[in-house]
Amino acid sequence: MAATLGAAAACAAFGGIAESRRALEEPGRAAAETTSGPNGSLIYAARTSVGVIVVDLGWSGADGALRRALARLGATPRDVVAVLLTHSHRDHVGAWRLVAHAPFWVGPGERALLLGEAAHGGWVARWADRVWRPRLPRAGALTIRELAGDTALVFGPDTVRAFALPGHTAGSVAWLVRGVLFVGDGMSHDKTDGRLRPARPSFSASVPTARASLARVAAAVALLDVRLVCTAHARCAPPRPALAAALR
Repeated sequence: MAATLGAAAACAAFGGIAESRRALEEPGRAAAETTSGPNGSLIYAARTSVGVIVVDLGWSGADGALRRALARLGATPRDVVAVLLTHSHRDHVGAWRLVAHAPFWVGPGERALLLGEAAHGGWVARWADRVWRPRLPRAGALTIRELAGDTALVFGPDTVRAFALPGHTAGSVAWLVRGVLFVGDGMSHDKTDGRLRPARPSFSASVPTARASLARVAAAVALLDVRLVCTAHARCAPPRPALAAALR
């Protein structure tokens, strides 16, 4: 088994951003965009029978990116019925004002971070928040629904599964939407060769916790229909090599 996982890890190079976005596109049903910034941040939108759900909200240029994704679904920001955040770092919540009418689903302990009432872990994240304050919502600006743990949300015929993934942030969540497991920054990628890595220490509250959480989520989804694992920076790969590489 160890040899099998090692071989899978060795070939777990992510596709590039453009390739990953194409893999997420379903004409009329789902659309993906990335925003500008150091690594590019993913926005994913899926049309359901009750409205559009969105996973993460990008960073620089997020409003335009979200509008483009929604337009490909024949939708506008008012059609968004739920925002599913993998975590609340500034580079994944940029378009929050456009969809402030919709409930925001976050993991246990993430509400205070999203509202700027608590400090993020990871020295880079803390330093950035001190020298360049993020434009976060304040208390009362959003309807925030904090999950108690692993759960499922139903949107018409679509069932979305949420898995607590603490470590990168206190309330990070992995969302399983239509066979795609969005792990946020619970995984990262090597900037030189694109290969998967664990959560980045300089941005994370606790890498050991992130590793343990990812191992638990990998076990939880092992028997589910997962076709892709995607990071919050639009690197997607098949689940077995992706999870094996990040856990090695």
